Amino acid sequence: MKCLDAEIKKDFANAAIYWLSRPYVLAFALAFIFTPSFMIARAVESGADFLNIGAGARASGMGSAYTAMTGDASSIYYNPAGLAYGDKRELSFMHAGWLMGGSYDFAAFAMPMKGWNSAFSFTRLDHGTFESRGAGREAGANFGASDKAVALAAGRQLGKNLSIGLGAKFIQSEIAGYGAETFAVDFGVVRSMSSLPLSFGATVRNLGPGLKYLDKRDPLPLSVSAGASLRAMSVMNIVVDVKRLVFDRQTDFSVGTEYAVFGPMSLRGGYGASLASGGAKLAGLSGGFGLKVAGLQMDYSFTPFGDLDITKKLGLSCKF
Repeated sequence: MKCLDAEIKKDFANAAIYWLSRPYVLAFALAFIFTPSFMIARAVESGADFLNIGAGARASGMGSAYTAMTGDASSIYYNPAGLAYGDKRELSFMHAGWLMGGSYDFAAFAMPMKGWNSAFSFTRLDHGTFESRGAGREAGANFGASDKAVALAAGRQLGKNLSIGLGAKFIQSEIAGYGAETFAVDFGVVRSMSSLPLSFGATVRNLGPGLKYLDKRDPLPLSVSAGASLRAMSVMNIVVDVKRLVFDRQTDFSVGTEYAVFGPMSLRGGYGASLASGGAKLAGLSGGFGLKVAGLQMDYSFTPFGDLDITKKLGLSCKF
C-alpha cells in the first residue's frame, strides 16, 4: 500500500485494484489461461488421480474450496503457503471408505518454526481386491492395487499480509505386483487484505515427471488453482475456488461455507461444477459438520463420487 497516494482513500476497492495490478498477479493469470493451450495438445489424461481426491474432512465439507484457507495441517495438500499462519503444532488424521471395499487415509503433522513453518503428510488409497481372469475367463488369483504419497512442505510469511509455500512429495503406485514411482513439487501464495477479512490464494500442484508403468508414462494430475476466502461476521467463512486440471482439459469451480453454531459446533456446505471437453457437469452438493471437544477437533463430511456413490470422510485433529 506504500505506492498509493496519501490523499487516496485506502478503501477495499482501491486496495483490490492495487494488488490485482501487481506483475505477479498478471503472470499467474496468463499462465492459468495459456498453459493448457500448448501442454494438452497431446489430448492425454493424467495418472495418479488419487492426488485429486481431497484431504481433510473439513475442507471436503466446504466443496474442497480451500486454496485461500490458512492455519491448519491440511494446507500441505491444498496450498503450502497456508502453513505459514499456523501458530501451534497440529496432528491430523482422516479416513474414508472407498469403492470395491477400499479405503482412503490421510495423516499430517504441522509444526510452527522460526522462519518457515513445516508439515509432513502421508496419503494412501487402497483400491481393494480384484479377481483376475485367464485367457479362457477362468478365475485366477486375486490381486490388489494401492497408491501412496509422502509429502514435506513449508510456508513462510513475507511481511504481514503475504506468505509463500513450497512442497515436495514422493509418489508410489502398485497394481498386481507392478509398481511405479516418481516425485512432484507444489508451490503457492496467499495474500490477505489489510482493510477486510479477505484472503486470496493461488497454487500449482503435482508438477513432476509422471508415473511410468512398464513402457508407458502417464503424466501427473498437474493443476493450477486460484481461490478467495472471506471471514464474515466473525462466525462464517465463505470460500470460492477455480481449478484447472491441465492434462485432463478440465476446469473445476467450487464454493463453500462454514458457519459456527452453538459455540464448539460448525456446519458446512459446498457445491461444485466441472467444465471439460465433453461439456459442463455438476459435481453436486457436499456438506458436513465439525465439533470441538476437550481440545480435539472432530470433522465429518459427505461428498458425491460421480453417479456411483457418496464418499463419507471422518477426521480428527489436535492442536497443542
